[in-house]
Amino acid sequence: MQKQVNVLALGILLVLPVFVNSSALGAEEAPFDYFANSWNVVGLRDYCYGARVKPTNEVLLANNGALSFRFGQNLTPLSRQQTKTALEGWMPVMLLSAKDGPVRYDFKYWATPLPSVKDWRKAFNWPTEGENFLVWAEVTATNTGPLPAEAKLQAKRSGPGAQTQNFSWTLAPGTSAAAVVRAPFVALKNPAAFDQEAPDVWLQRTTDYWNNLMAGAARIKVPCQKATETLLAARVCQLIASDRGELHAGEGFYDRFYIRDGAYQVMGLEEAGLSDAAAKAIEAFLRHQRPDGRFESQTKQYDANGQAVWALWQYWKITGDRAWLVKVYPQMRRAADWTMKARRLAPEDSPYAGLLPAARADGECLWDGKHHIPGYDFWNLRGLLCTVDAAEALGKTGEAEELLEEARLYREAINAAWKKLRVPHFPPSWEKAGTHWGNTETLWPTPIFAADDPRVAASIEEVRQRYCGGYVEGTIRWVGHDFPVAIHPYMGVYTTMADSVSGNDEQVVEDFYWYLLHSTAANAFPEGILFETRTAWLDTIPHALGASNFAQMLRHMLLHETGDELHLLSAVPDWWLAEGQEIRIERAPTHFGEMNLLVRGTKQGVEIKFDPPKRRPPKKIVLHLPLSRPLIGALEGVEVVQRPEQKKHWDFPAVVNLYFSIQP
Repeated sequence: MQKQVNVLALGILLVLPVFVNSSALGAEEAPFDYFANSWNVVGLRDYCYGARVKPTNEVLLANNGALSFRFGQNLTPLSRQQTKTALEGWMPVMLLSAKDGPVRYDFKYWATPLPSVKDWRKAFNWPTEGENFLVWAEVTATNTGPLPAEAKLQAKRSGPGAQTQNFSWTLAPGTSAAAVVRAPFVALKNPAAFDQEAPDVWLQRTTDYWNNLMAGAARIKVPCQKATETLLAARVCQLIASDRGELHAGEGFYDRFYIRDGAYQVMGLEEAGLSDAAAKAIEAFLRHQRPDGRFESQTKQYDANGQAVWALWQYWKITGDRAWLVKVYPQMRRAADWTMKARRLAPEDSPYAGLLPAARADGECLWDGKHHIPGYDFWNLRGLLCTVDAAEALGKTGEAEELLEEARLYREAINAAWKKLRVPHFPPSWEKAGTHWGNTETLWPTPIFAADDPRVAASIEEVRQRYCGGYVEGTIRWVGHDFPVAIHPYMGVYTTMADSVSGNDEQVVEDFYWYLLHSTAANAFPEGILFETRTAWLDTIPHALGASNFAQMLRHMLLHETGDELHLLSAVPDWWLAEGQEIRIERAPTHFGEMNLLVRGTKQGVEIKFDPPKRRPPKKIVLHLPLSRPLIGALEGVEVVQRPEQKKHWDFPAVVNLYFSIQP
């Protein structure tokens, strides 16, 4: 039964004159959103739960509850027709608009700590007083017409604490009225407990929190506004998906810790300069080592063993924290010992001698446990090499030599297995079955083969040109039993980064903008995509690894470490360096320490101000520039490499237009 309520008791009513641009309010196109099922989330950092916002713009609450709205004279429910965007393009404050006749309804959703907490500042940063929080919805109705108009709004909470709120106004031309709904994520016994809390105060506290947090992080600003905002949104995604310091893949889906995802996610936090979050997140890896030394988060899947070791190594490299390396090295070594034992289980006359045993592999869609997975071997080889580096840094020369010899023998076994296949590329399994995944991680996140290894090039060509017809919408295919027509953007990043390391800058730029295409208007990413229906599979938006892989792709297009070298601008669009454009990087952590870089395009070329990292200066710094954009002046200690100009201009409008031009 609907309950009539007092508007002034349950919402704040404001009637005020506004100056209305009718064309701006009614005629503009909705921002581009790739997805038919465009989800998002409003939530707080490190809380175990977030309030997911459905494609139809209902807000999901605890215990199967939901907050939904109807608007206009006929109380029309919100739907997918209203496109969600994020405040400033990246904050977890969702914005959407609807129109009924001359009345426009502007919706704003966000989350705050419960106003009853003792210290709201601390509660924004951590669930200091429990996991419950407050979802706010502010709706402003504006009469854009020349005559008085009636406006109606209905807000309904279903599930525990069910309640219906009705609002109505008579609006003079050019005036607005606002209603506010406050919905605790977990229903409280007293639903009106926070009715007197001012929305403007709590919205300001919310935006101040996120702005201050990002102000203290590394700053990356590029000429593409969509890319800059999406990078910030990616950082927010990690922090909301994180549960009390443990990085999870999603909020409300895949809501658990996966080493496969978490290794890249924590790298994203490190490179963002969010050092306190990274320090908490890396501890989760240490808790996932089995008694036999193997790291595991997914039962009997062996890539996690190498991924965890790499994550520990990467944390040391970017922080320079030797004491921390001393602490974790024994666990790295135990993981290496497991690899050494496991790859000797097969008889010497086996075609899989020297490789890891057969195992399940969900990325490769091989669930029977009867296949040998190259990606598992690649990751465990990478883990061995990271442990070698750590041992050398700690003065454990004997151990380093032993592990380096083990890595050499492991590589020989991989080479021998590949030769028996008589194919030019690395397959998903040594039996040649499955879909591509870990076998694409050849040069990224650290190279385990030479950049000019013909097998790397052949693998790139296989997935781009041949596998199930090749790339679709600039994106790699993933072909499993449940998703026969899927593409998989974030998994394709591994191939993109292999091209980046190989010097194929123009391909990287193209991939980058196709990746951006497959995002929501609020700059969130999916897992896989059923591209024929523009649907993220299993409603996996916002996907934290999808966001993290975007952040790393952008960062490494600008700054990339390889061994003792630091490469600058190795794969950026030429137009980012054009006259009047600017790239600004501040407080960016690298393996060599923090650095700053300011690039300004002028008529004559590019002006660069560079503050290099000083903690452990790289042996070589390389600046990559197109022939048409020469360096003005000189940079001490920096080698300039000029490359050919890119043949095609890629930006976000261009990729959107191209997408629509190729639709049947």
